[in-house]
Amino acid sequence: MSTKVVVTGANGFIGSHLVDRLLAEGHAVRAMVRAGANLDNLADAFARPFGRPELVHATLADVDAMTAAFDGADVVYHVAGLTAAFTREEFARANAVGVANVLAAIRNAPRRPRRLVYVSSLMAAGPSHPEVARREHHAPRVGFTLYGDSKLDGEKLVFLAARAGDVEAVIVRPPAVYGPRDGDMLQMIRSAKFGVIAQPGLRPAWMSFIHALDLVDGIARAGARGRPIPRDGEHALDDRGCPFDHVSEDPSHPAGAGIYYFTDGQRSTVVGFGRAAAAALGRRALALPMPRAAVWTVAGINHAIGRLRGKAPVLTLDKARGSMAPGWWCDDSKAVRELGYAPQWPLARGLEHTVAWARAAGRL
Repeated sequence: MSTKVVVTGANGFIGSHLVDRLLAEGHAVRAMVRAGANLDNLADAFARPFGRPELVHATLADVDAMTAAFDGADVVYHVAGLTAAFTREEFARANAVGVANVLAAIRNAPRRPRRLVYVSSLMAAGPSHPEVARREHHAPRVGFTLYGDSKLDGEKLVFLAARAGDVEAVIVRPPAVYGPRDGDMLQMIRSAKFGVIAQPGLRPAWMSFIHALDLVDGIARAGARGRPIPRDGEHALDDRGCPFDHVSEDPSHPAGAGIYYFTDGQRSTVVGFGRAAAAALGRRALALPMPRAAVWTVAGINHAIGRLRGKAPVLTLDKARGSMAPGWWCDDSKAVRELGYAPQWPLARGLEHTVAWARAAGRL
């Protein structure tokens, strides 16, 4: 069914792919971006012969502009956020205060949106057990990354709004995302090109990955028919506490209602990703285990250079801390069961696709 939707952060890596997906499904899309933002990622959307997105300008700090953008929409897909920063305060402004402002705009809209889909992160839940994948009903673990904690703060605001009946709300937690238009994971692919895969720590840790096209398929499914956060009952995001921590109950456990993980259906490692990237490049690559001290040193140097340049680098101290967790992998069987999600981009094929794009775009 065609609906009117808003995508925040529409010109970003994930946001632009989501715009493409929603347009292809026949939805009327408002693409929300900052005034003066680079629109290169939306070139395909605006090149469509018909059914182009409506461009609206607003920042996450401007509640009035967002209220106007959300008015009359059926669904708001909140994708905008900050993935790299130097301080807790920077993350909080974008990923917690920003969410509070989105919710205020939804409440203020004369024709209030029916549903909010908040694109969060696996990092909001905290690291996984080395041998048990994260599931939606598991209790979040805080204190591992500033980024993850800020995304969890945003999730809790969404949870409270859903409990209050302000909006139907669904939360999506992607793992590591790669694909065309990405810049961060491209750094790992470039490293594989030179035959070296840096493995944080001396032992490999399980990770989940997902191609951007699989992710936006999942996000669109969550928006169309995902079960929202319930108005009452035990829930993993309730501040009163959740008793479930890496236990293997039914993946549709009610304490995880309204939350969805999406993956490529595989369990991998940083080294596995690097070797698949090298194979896509027609190369071979060797793993280079890096002791914690080495990871901290490299991250510290990058962090300092980024400070001088005024822009957070790909590897900050916060990301270094996250890279040394016992694992970042999750179970998407709930999405498969409830939403009919079926990933189409296993790691090898997805990286071949990404490498082809990067070469065509002159990024490799």
